[in-house]
Amino acid sequence: MGKSQYVIQFGGLPMGEHQFEFEVSEKFFEQFDDSEITKANIKVDVTVIKQNSLLQFLFDFEGTVNLSCDRCLIDYDCPISGHEKLIVKHGNPEESNDELLVLHEGLDEAEISQYLFEYIELSIPSRKVPCEEEDDLGVTCDEETLKKFNELKIDEEPTPNENWDKLKNIKFNNN
Repeated sequence: MGKSQYVIQFGGLPMGEHQFEFEVSEKFFEQFDDSEITKANIKVDVTVIKQNSLLQFLFDFEGTVNLSCDRCLIDYDCPISGHEKLIVKHGNPEESNDELLVLHEGLDEAEISQYLFEYIELSIPSRKVPCEEEDDLGVTCDEETLKKFNELKIDEEPTPNENWDKLKNIKFNNN
């Protein structure tokens, strides 16, 4: 794989604020095996504040990602946005964590792909049922899929599992 386009060169920058812009599309997410995103259109603005011994990266992103409804599996464009902060300094890279990127001495660029991926993934709602959302994305559930789901839904009480009863007895007998 070639050099990533999601690299911020900060070596020759003077002290102060600097702006960088990135476009994130589905091609970006192809490099991550565990991504549920197949289509995206996200604009990322990164403000780099260069100080004497460290840098601050302020990420602002906004756009849409294509997701599947949790209820009927229809695809829809989900709006996302976020604001994140990353501190970058030189030192021992093993000290890096979610909020701190530590680079080897002498490096004058930072690869931000992994951070962008995590920030975008974390901005996706945990429950994806667009037809119930108040801001109405203009999405209605696939009635045919819902009908099949309701036909398969079992309203009966599950049959008790004798193994659980045996385990409960062990628990009570030990007390």
